[in-house]
Amino acid sequence: MPSRSVKSIRPHNAAMPALAGAVVASAYLAAAVAFSVANAAPDRPIRSAALAEPTVQAETLAVAAVNEPGAGSAVPVPALDRLPAASAIASAEVRLPIAAPLTSGAIAGHPSIALIIDDVGLDAAAAARVLALDAPLTIAILPYAEAAAATALAARAGGRDVLVHVPMEPLGLDDPGPHALRVDLSDRDLRARIRWAMARVPGAIGLNNHMGSRFTGDPRALRVALGAIADQGPLFIDSMTIADSRGYAVAEGLGLPVLRRDIFLDHVIEAGAIRARLAEAETLARAQGHAVLIGHPHDATLEALESWIGEARAAGFDFVTVTALSAQLARAPAEQISASIVP
Repeated sequence: MPSRSVKSIRPHNAAMPALAGAVVASAYLAAAVAFSVANAAPDRPIRSAALAEPTVQAETLAVAAVNEPGAGSAVPVPALDRLPAASAIASAEVRLPIAAPLTSGAIAGHPSIALIIDDVGLDAAAAARVLALDAPLTIAILPYAEAAAATALAARAGGRDVLVHVPMEPLGLDDPGPHALRVDLSDRDLRARIRWAMARVPGAIGLNNHMGSRFTGDPRALRVALGAIADQGPLFIDSMTIADSRGYAVAEGLGLPVLRRDIFLDHVIEAGAIRARLAEAETLARAQGHAVLIGHPHDATLEALESWIGEARAAGFDFVTVTALSAQLARAPAEQISASIVP
């Protein structure tokens, strides 16, 4: 297998020195595909050639070995062009980092904002701009992006949480991408596909759904897919692309840590509409103590976030990763019970 040169992803913001040492596969980034997103549907199709089943030669990407900072050995990344045989992956171990996140973000009694940026990995410039945002945010990476592994390692080097943005079947005819989870797949194929997706994004601490309005409404299919990786304890975040999603309930029933999306920032990709959603997020976070926001790497979204993050922090909001928020919410009931029984 030919060797590949590597270099760092460097965000435009020089105030992010933690990223300067991130070693990534530059060949992945050079191959990243620019994308755009339809602005009027919860299940947002990515209009890109990447949606076709990839034709990448197996010998070039069969194992794209990249080193995660602090890891003792290379991380094997499955090929883009095809899934491993179901028989070969049925007992494969999906390794997720169980330890605390690199930078959790402190929660000290202030309203907390967990900001997730979806659809990362196809556009190198957009990914660098996301990584430069001055907050301990969470990045959801599409597993079929050629730059998935490189982007994940750069994100973790900068103290971000990383999720696998798993393609799932939507209602309607939009294409969620290669190897998507679909309700008509066999149990064996569902297990193979979700393990492939998780293995494509090294260092991920969990997953959320890309599209998935049909799939997340099917508890059987969800239980099979999430059950295939449940022993690793990944955090599942229900993106709530449909109001009656069963994702949260199924994941919770499997004993997984869970969160659900509160606000989509850019359902309408326009500066005024995005600022209105950010104002809603502040109101919600003050009311319930936290808010989970999902945005996408559109220019309008990133421009709004670049100015708003500092304003929100000055107004008393804490930005936290999803692992920090999940841990804080899990502690809260126990602390309440303990306080209630203290004489």
